[in-house]
Amino acid sequence: MLTQLSRRDWPHFFARLSAALAARPASVDTSGFDEDLPGERIQLLSASLDPESGELALLLEGERRLVRHPRQVYVHLDGDLLHSMELVDADERRDFVVLHRPVQVLL
Repeated sequence: MLTQLSRRDWPHFFARLSAALAARPASVDTSGFDEDLPGERIQLLSASLDPESGELALLLEGERRLVRHPRQVYVHLDGDLLHSMELVDADERRDFVVLHRPVQVLL
């Protein structure tokens, strides 16, 4: 189910996601990102929210993608399995993070 996360839930969600990714990085489809990334798939290693700047950082294999001033975060969860995310920044730029295998995110 696609759900918009409340801003107050972002720190907890991204902390849980980063913990899950530390145990098992996830392969994501590169075509969903707003900018060109090499290849068709890339490893998502971490996702963190900076509490001071409010920036969301996605650490990808060989790349770092910053979502400056995120405005909305949508997640496609099936129970505690994350299938995808849509990240919308202040300029309405959207990144679609589609995982090839769901990641368990205990909420």
